[in-house]
Amino acid sequence: MAQVVFENVKKVYEKGVVAVHDFNLEIHDKEFMVFVGPSGCGKSTTLRMVAGLETITQGNIYIGDRLVNNVLPKDRDISMVFQNYALFPHMTVYDNIAFSLKRRKMPKEEIKKRVLEAAEILDITELLKRKPKALSGGQRQRVAIGRSIVREPQVFLMDEPLSNLDAKLRNQMRTEIVKLRRRMDTTFIYVTHDQIEAMTLGDRIVVMDKGLIMQVGTPQQVYGSPANMFVAGFIGTPQMNFIDAQLLWENGRYKLMAAGEIFELPDVAQDKLSSESRQPGDVIMGIRPEHLIIGDSGFPASADVSELTGSTANVHALVEDREIVSVVPLTSAAGYSAPIPGSVIHLMPDMDMVHIFDKSTGENLLAGSHKVAMFDMPDVNRD
Repeated sequence: MAQVVFENVKKVYEKGVVAVHDFNLEIHDKEFMVFVGPSGCGKSTTLRMVAGLETITQGNIYIGDRLVNNVLPKDRDISMVFQNYALFPHMTVYDNIAFSLKRRKMPKEEIKKRVLEAAEILDITELLKRKPKALSGGQRQRVAIGRSIVREPQVFLMDEPLSNLDAKLRNQMRTEIVKLRRRMDTTFIYVTHDQIEAMTLGDRIVVMDKGLIMQVGTPQQVYGSPANMFVAGFIGTPQMNFIDAQLLWENGRYKLMAAGEIFELPDVAQDKLSSESRQPGDVIMGIRPEHLIIGDSGFPASADVSELTGSTANVHALVEDREIVSVVPLTSAAGYSAPIPGSVIHLMPDMDMVHIFDKSTGENLLAGSHKVAMFDMPDVNRD
């Protein structure tokens, strides 16, 4: 078993800087878990504590059934891929991949077998005699991954491995990591600040901010039912729109007033709010751009910029001095006519997909009540 368990883990640096607060999480055996969040949120520090490269200030970390707080990195049965590749420039690709196995004094035939298997998986067999300086960035990253594969670890750690690559190579390497995961019988912990990587790779995602876990869930759960405004704003491109609103109680029903318009809430939202005896008052309305429709009704907005992206157009508009975005699907880009800047358009939210956030805490008052199935993230990394 190669589950990884965090119990009340805390990391404090010099001068009392707290990098990770009371971190509790169970990563299942053979699960692909992604830590995602902005720079400085504590995700890499958490990964380095698993690797043994950072000491734990408080709490416990288990790999399998073994407490590893005081176990040396080399004895944890983990392997780590770094952002900067960390290849030996004077060694060939073959020797870079074989390095850790040679240090273990493994038989030459077993080393050759493992290196060739890893090279085949990563499609770098023809590069084995080259040195790193003769490789592209994507090829170097494949070599770094190959060096980790051959160790056949219980836990495979990856710390922003694609961040040094250009957009095209990142897309290509994401696909390679998906294929790799399917062929390796191990647990993955992957750190990134890129939400696209998190959404396409992870079985589950840990969204972090300021050393705290904001939400843990599948990509569909995190996207479709964010726990709070931070998660809602961080996950999704373009990000969720936030509009000042009032929660009303009229004739035994909850309603939402935003930008001077009153909207009826669906039954599932009524049940959720009623079950928690939610009182009327000021709230924040959240709606994703793809769930905001330009039409003949809804709240008025002043059109601003329109971005044509190919299959969609991102229409920016002002609602009570707050910029919001509507994503307009296009059947034909040639037939698209952008709203004239300054003209009044009407935006109708899909009320089944509206989120309501507490204005003081940022908590999603409707968490768990949305039609998560409306989010069609391709299930690319599962058999």
